[in-house]
Amino acid sequence: MRQSLDVVDRTAEATAWLRARRGAGRARRSGYAAYVVLVLLFGWYGLFAIGLFLELSHGRPLAGHAEVITRMLPSGLLFVALAGFCITVRDALWRGPVTPPRPDVDWLLALPVRRRPVLLPWFALSAGIWVLAALLLGFAGALLIAVAGLGQIGVLTLACLGPAVCLALLAVVAAAVVERSRKAADLLHRAAPALLLAILLSAVQAVAAAQGQRSEVLETVELWSGPWGWAAQPVLAAAGRSVPLWPAALALLVAATVAALACAGKVVADLPARVLRARARASGGVLAGILAVDMRSVRLSMTSSVEIRNRGRVERWAARLCPPRSPGLLVAWRDAMALLMAPRRPGLMLLMLMLAGAAASAAAVTKGGTAYLAAVMAALLGYSAASYLLEPARLDADDVRRTAWSPRPYEWIALEHALTPMLVLVVTGCLLAVPVALFAHPTAPLVVLAAAPVLVAAGLLSAYRSPVPVWVMLSGPVLGDAGPLLAMLWYAVGPIVGVAGLSVLLAVPFPSVMPHVAEPWVRLATCWILALVMFRWVRGRARKRMRP
Repeated sequence: MRQSLDVVDRTAEATAWLRARRGAGRARRSGYAAYVVLVLLFGWYGLFAIGLFLELSHGRPLAGHAEVITRMLPSGLLFVALAGFCITVRDALWRGPVTPPRPDVDWLLALPVRRRPVLLPWFALSAGIWVLAALLLGFAGALLIAVAGLGQIGVLTLACLGPAVCLALLAVVAAAVVERSRKAADLLHRAAPALLLAILLSAVQAVAAAQGQRSEVLETVELWSGPWGWAAQPVLAAAGRSVPLWPAALALLVAATVAALACAGKVVADLPARVLRARARASGGVLAGILAVDMRSVRLSMTSSVEIRNRGRVERWAARLCPPRSPGLLVAWRDAMALLMAPRRPGLMLLMLMLAGAAASAAAVTKGGTAYLAAVMAALLGYSAASYLLEPARLDADDVRRTAWSPRPYEWIALEHALTPMLVLVVTGCLLAVPVALFAHPTAPLVVLAAAPVLVAAGLLSAYRSPVPVWVMLSGPVLGDAGPLLAMLWYAVGPIVGVAGLSVLLAVPFPSVMPHVAEPWVRLATCWILALVMFRWVRGRARKRMRP
């Protein structure tokens, strides 16, 4: 039996043959990649590091802010570590740390070769990239803390780089587990809103700590909550904070990293071939979408490789709901069922609405440029909230055959996609605006009623956009390489009109001759007129999409 396996196994021979055939091309590509990396490091990061070193040689320019930096350091380090860990693991949902090119997946893995020697170099490449990013980020953090006068640059560098490397390696191995296990991918996909909320709350906690409102008990719990907290404790100790058990935290981090690396080979060897093929196709589609400046194509390519299991109870409960008898409500009913079957989208919509409300409140209590900036931020967050509810419209716009079941005109179906998102936005926004109306701004519900149609219309304009004309993509020699910029503006013209129009209509003060009581109603009517114009624009885009 052993002899037959030795005859079948051609791993060394196949890899040696491929290495010989790819030698010249691989060296050329590696040289170009090294050149690009060096240019970026020395051109951008190098100038930043050199500037901080010069500041260190002349003194401590941030010493006046040392107290503020000290207060926000625990929660700030936790925010950076948790965000980096989640980004690395989240990347495994569509690409993963092991992503060989399509020829290797389609041809090489189908041969009688052992999978581990073929896939480990690609895992090592991803690990090296994330470790390099962790080193750069950790060194920049050490420089900033040293410039504030909170420690010596040598000690801070060691305290930042070691935990950063361990956390990066641990995150890469966790990403490999997510890529291999469908259960782990399902769990991560379901936990994505909670992780996003945790990252946002850590950022809010850092801002509150900078203003003098700290909770040492909460910070202690967070520092022992996981590898992201363990990695922050040596940095705090090097910065002069009292962290008596930081050696134990560092030992836990190193032990977890060593154990994860010991299991990495088995995890990589057990990756299914279908998963590798899906990730290779997704990576190629993302690259093609980026080169064509088509973010929708990029998003579809990223989601095409995500396989999420049925969530069970919600789908079975939604399947018992009877469709409406009126044909005009079928599209709205389908959109509502789509939201029920994907509760993550309404959850993210609620989070974006809460952030938009906070930005709108800031715009109401400030004046000048700050108020306009807050209004633009509120409109952008509101547009993000509306876009989470418009995925059925985007799917119908991507493939017009999906609406073949309806005898109604295609442009009317496009407009009917606005019913459910507007109803959800208005109801949710008004519920969130009730406390604000009772205690601060009585006109807050009117702002929701004014903004919801405009935001939904902007989302539909983005969904039913037409492809970029050829002359735009080929306008580089004539317009000074402005083709990609024009393509981005072509795709974003609808959201830009909606966000800019809503910001102007809600933030710009009206003439003083207008009665103060009538001003909110005038703004409401003006926003509705803008929404009607944009819905008419959506109708025209949908008609051209069906009959170009």
